[in-house]
Amino acid sequence: MKQMTATQRKKIQSFIKNGLDISKLIEGYSIKNENLSGAKIMIFNRSKDDMCGVNLSRSVVGAPGVINNISGSKLRNCNFSDADIQGILYARRCDCRDGDFSGAIFSNVEYQFTDFRGAKFCEACLRLGTVYGMGAIFDTNFFADLTKGWNLNVTKKDEE
Repeated sequence: MKQMTATQRKKIQSFIKNGLDISKLIEGYSIKNENLSGAKIMIFNRSKDDMCGVNLSRSVVGAPGVINNISGSKLRNCNFSDADIQGILYARRCDCRDGDFSGAIFSNVEYQFTDFRGAKFCEACLRLGTVYGMGAIFDTNFFADLTKGWNLNVTKKDEE
């Protein structure tokens, strides 16, 4: 992966400001610790990539009918707040620890065996189920926080 240059960043920010797709502009470049807030990224195939610290808040990733794949990637301390994932996104076996997914629309993300410890999910839309999240790792208080305000008590099952 090439390192992002100031010229490339400026071009990307211009595209973001004008609501244009930046897929081709980030292809082949490292986006680790980059600010791509508000971006439109239709093609996002970056499996086994180090994208730690990337800011994708308020971004639209993918498009209806499009399949993207970021499986095996490192996404620690990423900001996906208010991001809208469209189409299908494979995010299997990713490291998403300490990320911010608040308000994100992740209804078609397949996150099997992904580590979300320390992540925030306030008002996020995340599909819960074996097919989508088998083996995913969440904080032990994830479901207690999820059901706060419901007439339901959630307790942790003791290890046998």
